[in-house]
Amino acid sequence: MANKYVDFVSDDVFLEEIKRVMDSYPDNAQEIPSAIDLLKNSEYGLDEFKIMFDLCMNDISFEEWVKAETIRQNGKSVENKMGEFHQRLLGRVDGWHDLGTGDNSHVDLRNDDGTIYIEVKNRYNTINGGSGKTVRDNLENIVKDNENTIAYWAYIIHKNYKSDDVIWEKKNYENNERIRRISCDKVYELVTGDPHALKKTFRAIPIAINDILGTEREFSQEDKKIIKEYEDHIFDD
Repeated sequence: MANKYVDFVSDDVFLEEIKRVMDSYPDNAQEIPSAIDLLKNSEYGLDEFKIMFDLCMNDISFEEWVKAETIRQNGKSVENKMGEFHQRLLGRVDGWHDLGTGDNSHVDLRNDDGTIYIEVKNRYNTINGGSGKTVRDNLENIVKDNENTIAYWAYIIHKNYKSDDVIWEKKNYENNERIRRISCDKVYELVTGDPHALKKTFRAIPIAINDILGTEREFSQEDKKIIKEYEDHIFDD
């Protein structure tokens, strides 16, 4: 029987990884804190000066600002889970391993025969100068110790949705054909062999969420039109 969601992992695996992300969302019944409680207790260190600008420039009340800020803060937890989602999902494809933390390579994924290693990030701008150096040094060490290995810095979200697989050119490092930068569709294609695997994952998410929640939510015709236009823009065909 064909898989319902994607064809590169089982339905049970896909549902499990979708649910991990879902669980990072707060309960819909979560109480919105009072403005003063949020201001005093926020773990993110709110910028009180920006708050004044937000209230005045957007002509909103403190109550409206608190609701928006609560959603923004909860979004940080979800954003962190998204990188894990891609790493864990790709790591469960046959022939691949999610290396988790503590592996000597200090990267995220490896194929069975050790010819490909991948450090997976969710967004192109996730790493800054310092963390970028750490990633590059880890990849340098991998190819130095394994002469038949290619090491990748991969990210799913590119600033212009461009899918590429190129030599990673980085200041103060020599270019190396075996140290590469790869993005978007090509990340999933590298692991699954399917150039459309990322699009299939995108399309399967709402189906899986409905199944987990036991709902039959349908996008409106207008939303479907927007999603279709968005797909045509972000995915290679």
